[in-house]
Amino acid sequence: MRQKDIADVGKRGRWLFWETLIIVLGVLIAFAVNDYWSDRQDRELEIQYLKRLLTDIKGDEQWLIDYIERPLVRKFDALNAIAPVVRSKEPVPEDLETFLTNVTLGGIGGASPTAFVTATTFEDLKNTGNLRLIRDTKLRSKINNYYVLFESNHLRIKARTTGYFMFVHAILPAELRNNLTMEAMQKFGIDHALEKILSQEFLDLFNQEYNFAYFIQRLYTQYAQRSAELAAEVQAHIAQLEGS
Repeated sequence: MRQKDIADVGKRGRWLFWETLIIVLGVLIAFAVNDYWSDRQDRELEIQYLKRLLTDIKGDEQWLIDYIERPLVRKFDALNAIAPVVRSKEPVPEDLETFLTNVTLGGIGGASPTAFVTATTFEDLKNTGNLRLIRDTKLRSKINNYYVLFESNHLRIKARTTGYFMFVHAILPAELRNNLTMEAMQKFGIDHALEKILSQEFLDLFNQEYNFAYFIQRLYTQYAQRSAELAAEVQAHIAQLEGS
């Protein structure tokens, strides 16, 4: 092969090398840029999900606090008011309307316990596979445990419900428990209702309902604290992501 031909081959080889190198570098840069924008989109989506979770968790905390401070207080007040009569330590009071109203109020929360955690965002994360977007594995685990534990606790609450509400509903117009009048009671039979309320069967249900009230008070208080702690961690993580 002539010297000129050898030089031409070498020249073409160098051009081919540099052309290939440029193409490879271009592809690598394209992948890097794509990864960068994909990562940014994932981080934005992570922040959006975390903000939605934060709203849900804070809502859980507020609901629990409101329930503990209002309906549960009314329940305890009502049960405490009728306890001496049901336990045969005091006679039936002359104010029957108030007494019977308290009998019905003692069943607050006993018919169908409310699901006290909003799992809408968490279910979305699970069903779409986007739970992986929460890169902090410890935080992701805490979020998952928060909802898994709720399911377990809600089952425990449902298992602890008593027959108190149904018993009372059979002898008193439960839909009128906030405005229970003697006129409304006449339709149900006052003497029959009092006989049932002063029975051993009702005493047993009353004691079970009292224990149930203490159980949900303790559990709701613990979960309100858990909600507050998790909300603080999620909020701190959002601030960290937005600041990076």
